[in-house]
Amino acid sequence: MNHILEELDASERRLLRRGAMPAFTPLMLATLAKDPFSDPAWVYEAKLDGQRSLLWRRRSTVRLITRNERDRSSHYPDLVEAVRRDDTAPMIADGEIVAFRGEVTSFSHLQERMQNSRPSPAQVAALPVMFYLFDLIWFDGYDLSALPLLARKSILRRAIGFEDPIRFSEHLDEEGELAFRAACEKGWEGLIAKRGSSPYAHARS
Repeated sequence: MNHILEELDASERRLLRRGAMPAFTPLMLATLAKDPFSDPAWVYEAKLDGQRSLLWRRRSTVRLITRNERDRSSHYPDLVEAVRRDDTAPMIADGEIVAFRGEVTSFSHLQERMQNSRPSPAQVAALPVMFYLFDLIWFDGYDLSALPLLARKSILRRAIGFEDPIRFSEHLDEEGELAFRAACEKGWEGLIAKRGSSPYAHARS
């Protein structure tokens, strides 16, 4: 067992499920809420305006797969190469590919990359993208779906070396309403609220 998983407490290790690495797994999707709220049992992340993607990595093979099971690895050679440079264990991580316009993510800006399946080095340099990872679903022989969200994020933080263009999606604790106001002031797409103890549901949650 990977040393990162060995360091989980006994109750969390019992939630791990040994299994072969799947070629794809359905993503957890959010449900729209009408009002912001604060709750110490929940955490809050920025809603990024980009392309939801799985990072699938085993040895030198790196795939970027959309929620509709489309392989978009060739669209983002810079992201693929950045992951390859890091000697990580096999993994499937959940995240969002984004492009920035100023200090906010811009889907319209990203579309230039989304629609170009074979960008030249000059095109890649002219429109850089970032890959924000916020969850870890499968890692080094184990399905992590039953683990609490905060445990999965802790493993993710240690499983890969985060350096641009691969970024870790940070979260805020408890103060959901404050985070929501800040998101509005900064012009973010929105805010995602997640229960810290929740498993990874491969469906809308």
